[in-house]
Amino acid sequence: MKPNYAELAFILLIGVLQPVIELLYSSRISTYYNVVAAVLVIAYVIFRMVRSGSPIFFQWGFRTDNFWKSVPPFALFSLLAVLVLYGYGWSMGNTPLPIGFWYVLILYPIWGIAQQFVLQNFVARNLEAIIPSVINRSLIVALIFASAHIPSIELFSVAFVAGFFFTYLFHRSPNLFALGIAHGILGALVFHLVLGQDQWLILQQYFL
Repeated sequence: MKPNYAELAFILLIGVLQPVIELLYSSRISTYYNVVAAVLVIAYVIFRMVRSGSPIFFQWGFRTDNFWKSVPPFALFSLLAVLVLYGYGWSMGNTPLPIGFWYVLILYPIWGIAQQFVLQNFVARNLEAIIPSVINRSLIVALIFASAHIPSIELFSVAFVAGFFFTYLFHRSPNLFALGIAHGILGALVFHLVLGQDQWLILQQYFL
C-alpha cells in the first residue's frame, strides 16, 4: 500500500502522548487516556474501512490462508521468550502464576491483535518507503513501541525485543491472528512475571 505519512504522524502523536501523560499524571489517568486514544483509532479504522472496502482486511493481515504457515515462527519466538520470562519471574519471586493470570491470558490476545494491527499497518508499513531494510525498520518500530512503555525500564526492554521480532516476523509471515496471539501470551506473562502485578485484580478496580 502507498505510504500515508499523515496516518503515521497521527499514530506517533498518540503514542508519544502516552508516556508523557504517564510521567506527568497517575497511571489511572494514563489508562483513561488509552481508552480515549483507542476510540480515536477505532474511529479512524472505520473511516479507512468505509473508504477502502473489505479487501483492505486482507492487506492488513486479517487473513486465514497463511495462518498455520505463520504459527511456527511466532511459536518459536514465543517459546524462547516464555522460558526467559519465567526464569526471570522465578528469580524475582513472582511465581507461581496466580489464578487471575489465566483470565488475563484469555482476554489479552484481543488487545495484542489491536496493538499489532496499529503498529504493523500504521507504523511499520508506512515506514517501508523511507526505511526499505526490514532489519532497520524493525529496529525503528521496536524503539517506537518500547518508548510507549516509558517510564518502566523493564517494560521498555521487553517491548523493544518483542517489537523487533514481531515486526520482522510479521514482514515474513503477515498474519495478525498468529501475531496477536503471541503478543497476548507474552503480554499476560510480563504483567505477572516481570512486573509482579495481578492484572486481573487491577482490571477489576476499573469496573467494580
